[in-house]
Amino acid sequence: MKFLRRFPQGTKQRPTAYSLVDIGRDTVKAVVALVKPDQPEVEIIGYGLAETGGHDITGGRLEAAAVTAPVNAALTQAEDSTEAVVGHKIVPDDVIFALAGRASIGQLFTVQQTRPKAQEPITAKELANLRARAERLVRQNLAHLPVEGGQWQALAVTDAGIRLDGHLVLEGLGLTGQELSLSVFGVAGQAGALRALQVLANRLDLEVANVVAASQALAAVTPQAEAIIVDTGLSGTDICLIRDNALVAAGSVPFGGAFFTQAIAQALSLDPAEAEKLKRAFVANALPQEKAGQLEAVLGTARCRWYDAVMEFLAESAQGKPLPRKIYLTGGGNLLPGLDKLLRTDPALFQRAPEVARLGAQALGAAKDLTQGLDYNLFGLALSLLVGLPD
Repeated sequence: MKFLRRFPQGTKQRPTAYSLVDIGRDTVKAVVALVKPDQPEVEIIGYGLAETGGHDITGGRLEAAAVTAPVNAALTQAEDSTEAVVGHKIVPDDVIFALAGRASIGQLFTVQQTRPKAQEPITAKELANLRARAERLVRQNLAHLPVEGGQWQALAVTDAGIRLDGHLVLEGLGLTGQELSLSVFGVAGQAGALRALQVLANRLDLEVANVVAASQALAAVTPQAEAIIVDTGLSGTDICLIRDNALVAAGSVPFGGAFFTQAIAQALSLDPAEAEKLKRAFVANALPQEKAGQLEAVLGTARCRWYDAVMEFLAESAQGKPLPRKIYLTGGGNLLPGLDKLLRTDPALFQRAPEVARLGAQALGAAKDLTQGLDYNLFGLALSLLVGLPD
């Protein structure tokens, strides 16, 4: 992944600790990562969680102000927990933020060239020029997208494949052929959301090391070359489509945990707080059988609506090709019973019958978790932000 938006790092030495922060509308997830110069393996040494009370960091500066206290609480909890792991408290000055799917947009771009001397090997300079063209295309097009959300700023690009005479190749260097193309997946972030994150960092006296789009972070830790990621949070579900080990489509649907809570509240004439409490008890399998059966019936229609929205996005993104059979779930909203079963119901659009699993500890990538009790499903996105560590 190449980041197109650089954050000023000043003249200080490279930090040895970073806070990884995922700000959801329900909770803030903070993780402390330790980078040791003498070892390649990053260590996870602390984590913290705090309620955000429904505030949305992507809502602008006022919302950034509203989440300052919960973000600080999550960071403090994460920092305090490092003492039990390393023997003293680690307080990082640098933070890597996740940018939620609702505040980002992605698109696949392809540049092509016809090589005048097809018999000569492809050079590093040729590939560098092709990549530079792709990055310029991303910057130009993502800055002027005809979509709602105000101004957009290009964040990063990930390679989506090099093709030579119509065939996918690993690198291209030294090969011969005539028609050469490079595809990249570019992501842009809402300018207002990016400013809000910077304001938040300033309030907490933190230095922003990076901002990583959720789709690119999760795609970077996916264990399969062909896969789908479904990340369900409070306000919606982010979906990533990965082909040939590359992110090729990403988007969101507005159905998440709050949608299921609202369905319960309306069906049973409950206030949202009571409905949320009932939903969590259902997820924890802590309801009497009769009550659980009642909730199962209530959630049936809501789950189908969620499933239809997810599959509609995937069908459109597939562009007529069979979908990968591997589906990875992450996010607290995907703990709702029955969602995984729905994703297995109709294999028609898939290469084979879908296999659904939780992303879980695979979100760590090459990092090592030294903590106790870290919930990988809840902290999956925060952990995947390790891809944003500065070079």
